[in-house]
Amino acid sequence: MRKLIFFLLLGLLLGVNHIGSAQQDINPREIKVSQLSDNQIRQIYDEMMNRGLSEQQAISLAMARGFTRQQINELKRRFEQLGDVSQTQNGAGDNGIDSSTLQEVSEKKEIAKTPERKKLYGFDFFNSEFLTFEPSVNLPASKSYIIGPGDEFSIDIWGTSQQNYQLTVDNGGNLNIPNVGPVSVGSLTLEEAEKKIFNKLTLIYRDLAEEQPQTFAHIYLAQIRPIKVHVIGEAFAPGSYTLPGSATAFNALYLAGGPNMNGSFREIKIIRGGKHLKTLDVYEYLINGKSDDNISLRDDDVIMVPSYRYRVRMSGEFKRTGIFEGKKGETIADMVDYAGGFTDRAYQERLEVFRTNSRQSFFEGVIREDFNDVLIQNGDSIIAGEILNRVGNRVIIEGAVMRPGNYELTDGLSLAVLLEKAEGLREDAFMERGQILRLDDNFELENIPFSVKKVIGGDFNVDLKREDIVTIYSRDSLRQERNLSVKGEVQYPGTFDYRDGTTLSDLVTMAGGLTESASSSYIEVARRLSHDEKSEYSKRTGHLFQFSISRNLELDEEDGRFELKPYDQVFVRRAPGFVNSGTVRVNGEVLYAGEYNLSNREERLSTVIERTGGLTPDAYPKGAMLTRKVDMDAKMKRLREELMERDSTLQFDNLGFEVLAIDLNEAIENPGSRDDVFLKAGDELFIPRELQTIKISGEVLNPVSAPFVEGKSLRHYVDQGGGFSDMAKKGKAYVVYPNGKAAATSSFLIFRNYPKVMAGSEIIIPSKPPRNPLPATAWISIGSSVASLALTVVTISNTLK
Repeated sequence: MRKLIFFLLLGLLLGVNHIGSAQQDINPREIKVSQLSDNQIRQIYDEMMNRGLSEQQAISLAMARGFTRQQINELKRRFEQLGDVSQTQNGAGDNGIDSSTLQEVSEKKEIAKTPERKKLYGFDFFNSEFLTFEPSVNLPASKSYIIGPGDEFSIDIWGTSQQNYQLTVDNGGNLNIPNVGPVSVGSLTLEEAEKKIFNKLTLIYRDLAEEQPQTFAHIYLAQIRPIKVHVIGEAFAPGSYTLPGSATAFNALYLAGGPNMNGSFREIKIIRGGKHLKTLDVYEYLINGKSDDNISLRDDDVIMVPSYRYRVRMSGEFKRTGIFEGKKGETIADMVDYAGGFTDRAYQERLEVFRTNSRQSFFEGVIREDFNDVLIQNGDSIIAGEILNRVGNRVIIEGAVMRPGNYELTDGLSLAVLLEKAEGLREDAFMERGQILRLDDNFELENIPFSVKKVIGGDFNVDLKREDIVTIYSRDSLRQERNLSVKGEVQYPGTFDYRDGTTLSDLVTMAGGLTESASSSYIEVARRLSHDEKSEYSKRTGHLFQFSISRNLELDEEDGRFELKPYDQVFVRRAPGFVNSGTVRVNGEVLYAGEYNLSNREERLSTVIERTGGLTPDAYPKGAMLTRKVDMDAKMKRLREELMERDSTLQFDNLGFEVLAIDLNEAIENPGSRDDVFLKAGDELFIPRELQTIKISGEVLNPVSAPFVEGKSLRHYVDQGGGFSDMAKKGKAYVVYPNGKAAATSSFLIFRNYPKVMAGSEIIIPSKPPRNPLPATAWISIGSSVASLALTVVTISNTLK
C-alpha cells in the first residue's frame, strides 16, 4: 500500500506518465504523505531536481493536480527533516533557463511613521498594517499578460489520450512540446499563446479538433516569471524591485513605500521602453475607487514619482484632515471633496484660507458660493470652523411640570401656551412664584418673576424670547429636606423621610421594630423649637417627650394622638436589666475543659474553676495565664498614633488581647481576693502541665532552654547559656513568669539582687544601647580643653612660687 501511495504521489505531483490508469482514478486528496518512508520522500525530491522544478513551481503544480495545502505543508516538512532540501537547485536546468534569473520577490521597505508623514493623505495607503498591496506569486495572470522566457505552461490531456506536460519558455521565446516541436510564444499575450499551443496539439491529438471530441486539453500558465521594475524619483525607498509577472504599479509603489513628503500622488508616470506609457493618479483610486490606471507591469518598466506641484493643508471640521495634493485648475470645492466633505459640526458658509506669496502670508475668506470658482495655490491652508453652540429657536421649561424640556419658539409663544405644551403642572408645583431667566438687549441675565397661580388663572401672561428658561419650582425644592431619625435599640437605626401623620410606632416599624435589648417603657422624642419659639432668644433649645409603646407595635388611641413632626429624633433606650450573656473558655489541666456561660455579673475566677470540677493532679497553677480580648476603637488607635508621633521610642502591639497576671492558687484558696478577678465575656484561662524548663534569651552567648533546678538563681541559668555577652546590660535583667507577671533585677551600691526563677519562666537579658563614636571635631575640642586646663594649672603653679 505504501508503494502504491508513493507512485501515485510521484505521478500526480510531477507529471510522470507511466502510472497506470487504475491508479489515476484515486483522489489525490486521499493520499497520506505521513505514510511515505524517508527514501521515498528523497526520491520525490530528486525527481523534482532532475526536472528542474523550483519549490514554488512544485507547489503550483501540486495544487493544480488537486493536492491540499495541508498535504503540501506536510511534504515540505518531510523535505526539511531530510536536510535543507527545500532550496532550489543552482545552475541551468533542462529547459535552458538559468535558475538564477528566477529571483524571489522583493520585500517591502519599512518606512517610519512620523506624525507629519501620517498627515500626508495617501501615506497610509502604501504603509498601513491593515491594507496591503504586497505582490502575490499565486495570483493568476490576465489574458493580456505578455509571455516571455521563464514562464511555465502546464498542459493536461485527458479523455481517450492521457498526458501531462510541464514546459518552460526558453530564452528564444519557444515552448518545446514533445512530438510537436518548438512553438514560438514569446511576446504573445496569454490568450494568443493558449490558442497557438492548442492548434499545435491538434497535430498529434487530432481528436481535439472534432465537433464531439473524446480527447480534451487544458492549457494554463502554471508559473509566471519574475520581472524587475525600477522606482525612481520622490519615493520613500526608490530602487529596483523584483515582482511577479502579474504585478501592477500599486504593487511596486507599495514595496517602495509610496511617494515621500515631496512626491506627487497625482502625476506618477509609468515609462516603458523609454516612452511615457501612462500617468497614474492615486487619488482616483482613493477617492473614486477607479483602478483603470493601475496597469500591469513588464520587465524593466520604470515608475517615476515627480515632485508635487500643489499641496494644501485641510484642518478643522472636515471628515478627513491632513495634507492633500491638488492639480492645476482644481478649486477649493475639489479639495473639500478630497477631505470627505464637512462634519456635522462644521460651519459650511465660509472657509478661512491662509495663503503665501514670495514675501508673506495673507488671509482670504471664501464664502460658499465661491467654492467652485476660487482656484487653489500651493501652500494653501484651508480651515473649516465650527457652528456656534447656540440654538436659534428654543425655549426651555424645567421644574414641576409634566413634560420639562426644550420647546420650539414659534410666533406668539407665551408663558401660558408653553405651560399647556408642557401638559400642565405637577401636583407638587409651588403656585406662588416662578421665574424666567432671559438675556436682555445688553446680553446680561435678567430675572422675570411671576405668580404661577395668576398664569393658570389667566390674570398674567408674557411673551417668550429665544433661549428663555422658565422654572416652575416644587414645594419640596423650596424647603429643607424633611426627615425623621431613630437611634438606639431598633433593628435599622437611621434617617427616614418624613410623612404627614407618622406616629412613634410607625417610625419604629419603619426601623425594623425593637431589638431584644430595647426598653419599651422608656422612649424619648427630641423636637426642635417651633418658628414662633425661635423668633425670640431663649435658653431652651428644644422639647423632650417620653413614651412607652407596645412591643408588638399594635395600634391604640394613645399612639395615634401623638404625631411626629419634621426633624424629630427618637431615642430607644436599652432595658436596664439586659445583658449579653457571654462565655469564657477554660483550657488545659482541669477536669472539664471548655466554654462556660457567665451566669451573673460577678462571676469570678474561683467559681468558674469550681464549675470545671477543679484542677487535675498534673496542673501547674503557678503557670496559669488569663487573656482578655481588647477591642481597639478608633479613638484609642488615634491616641496611640499621636503618642508614637511624639515619642519615637514608643511601640504599641495591637495583638487583640492582653494578659492578666494572676496567682491561681491565691484565687482558689482565697475566693474574693485580689487575684480572684471578675471575668468578662471572651476571657480565656489556660492551665498548663507542670513545667520543667527555663528559657534564657537576649544578650547571652548561647540562648538556650535549660532544665529547672529548684533553688538555683538567675546567674546559674545564665551560665547555662554561656554567660553574659559583651553587650549585656546585667543590671536590667528580668524574668517573665509563666502566668504573665515579670520581676526585674534590683541593685544596692555594687550589689545586684536578681529576681527569683520559677519553672516555666523566661530570663531576658537586654542589650546596652549603641554608642556613637565621637567625631574628630569632638576630640579636637576635648584636646583643646585639656591643653587650656594644663596651661592654666602651670600658670597658677608659677604664680604661687
